Amino acid sequence: MTTPSLPPNPSYRSGLRPIEDNDLVGFGSDFGFASDDDFDFNWQDYELGWGDRIRLASGRFLIKVGWLALALGLALGSAGIVAATQHLPATGTRPELTWSADQDLANRLDAGVRELGLLKQDVDSLSVQARAVLSSVTQVNQVTIKTAWDSGSGNVNSIEAEAADLNSKFDCAALATTLPDALAKQYSQPMIDRYEQVCNAVSSVEPIPDDWQAMVDGSRTAFQVVNDIEAHDSIATDALKLSTQGRYADAIAKLVGASTALSDAQTVAVQLATVTDTSTLTTWLTRTQAWDDAARLLWQTTIDNKGTINAQVTAALRNEASARALLPDNNNVLQVVMYEVAGDMTSNGISIETARGALNAAMTDLTGGSVLGS
Repeated sequence: MTTPSLPPNPSYRSGLRPIEDNDLVGFGSDFGFASDDDFDFNWQDYELGWGDRIRLASGRFLIKVGWLALALGLALGSAGIVAATQHLPATGTRPELTWSADQDLANRLDAGVRELGLLKQDVDSLSVQARAVLSSVTQVNQVTIKTAWDSGSGNVNSIEAEAADLNSKFDCAALATTLPDALAKQYSQPMIDRYEQVCNAVSSVEPIPDDWQAMVDGSRTAFQVVNDIEAHDSIATDALKLSTQGRYADAIAKLVGASTALSDAQTVAVQLATVTDTSTLTTWLTRTQAWDDAARLLWQTTIDNKGTINAQVTAALRNEASARALLPDNNNVLQVVMYEVAGDMTSNGISIETARGALNAAMTDLTGGSVLGS
């Protein structure tokens, strides 16, 4: 049966036999109807409503979602199986094996934080004294530098004692001689990194005592030159006064002491020249020596000529005046000399600043976060 308003029957039903009335006879009244009831079983005339269409579309959508969920579950399950059967590349870290040793070392580092802080304070204080030494040298201030020497030496003594105690507590000597592979078996890498940082910070103070002593010795030597020059100038001034009084023999005798002080300064300058620039100092001392010689010659020539002004005395006067003209009008040149000498002492202070940086980093690491690096 076909209806113009409906599509033709699908081909897959073409082989089926139409239902006959007598096909229902055997069922009798069990189904609640008689065989002669008039039923129209022609479903082709049934037209789907909106509710039917929505239910049909929803059913198809749910079926697709179900298949998708099943496929996703299978995919995730397969990935889990693959991951379980594979091993990540070995990193060599076994936290469960190093935890106990990490805790022990962490406790030791925590216990040493206060003493490490004291070490840092002494290094910081020594840095202040080192700058005071350099400033005193360039300003030719002997009062300030003596205070800096005393305070700095006290800091150095404390630094040596504290560093020795910390090296013993942290057993830094063992760290320095243990191979990296052996350390990795004992501690976790974050713990090793902190351990090394602390021990490196402690070892950074090792050059400080020698460098500080070199700075003290250098500044003392510089002031020795200053003292020699000032002694010379004082004696030479007295000699000039005697010469103006016509006491030329006394002036010459007095100038001998000035020449001795000048010779001492020249000896120190030679020593300083091996470690720093002394060009200004050397030039100054050379010119001062030239004036000493010219003054001595003038006074002796005047004595030999019994005070008579002749060609020899005139020549000696001209020579002394030329030598005096090359000398500075004041002692400001001393600051230039001392500034040059301080150049070498500046390098001696580098180890102090290096240790300050290392200790500051170690303290920040130990007190600013977990010692275990978590």
